[in-house]
Amino acid sequence: MKSVYALRGACCIPFDNPKDIDAGVRDMMEKLYRDNELKEEDIVFVLFSQTGDLKSKNAAAAFRQTGLAGKTPLFCVAEAEISGGLRKVIRALVEVSRDSDIPPRHAYVNGAEVLRPDYNG
Repeated sequence: MKSVYALRGACCIPFDNPKDIDAGVRDMMEKLYRDNELKEEDIVFVLFSQTGDLKSKNAAAAFRQTGLAGKTPLFCVAEAEISGGLRKVIRALVEVSRDSDIPPRHAYVNGAEVLRPDYNG
């Protein structure tokens, strides 16, 4: 029987340029895929958000370029502006549907670990 669940991820981007966005999204998503033993057919959709200070590239476009999401529906939205919030962050919400006993493992990388220290360790 298939289980449906969500995985979370986030990464900090050092500088607002396409190269850094590509690298951050790739690191985050490859960790999610590796740690959860995912295949593209396990993914229902991926929703990305990015803070308003990241304008040089759309995170969904960066993920599409990795080759991990040829047919997966992807969408990217602007993160809500919250006073004191972490800057230069891309977040991912991945809906998964598959047969698996692997407990969900979230991926907070490249400085985003501070957002959810309970998921790292």
